[in-house]
Amino acid sequence: MSEVGVSPVSEKVQVTIPKEIRDSLMLKKGDRVAFLEVDGQVVLRKAKSGKLSEALQNQKPKKVSALQF
Repeated sequence: MSEVGVSPVSEKVQVTIPKEIRDSLMLKKGDRVAFLEVDGQVVLRKAKSGKLSEALQNQKPKKVSALQF
C-alpha cells in the first residue's frame, strides 16, 4: 500500500479526501464512503448503497468482553 496524500485533521476532527483518491474512487458531492478496519489499518471505499448497514455487511464481527457493573 502506498501513501497517496496527507490531510490535516480540523478542529471538528474532519479531514479532506485528497483529490487523487476522490478521482480514483470517482467520488462526487453527495456520495457516501465507508470506513473499514483491515489488519489494523483504515480503508476508505465508496459505499455501494446509501445504507450504512449494507456498506458494512461484509465486515467481520469483533469480540467484545462482557460488561461488568
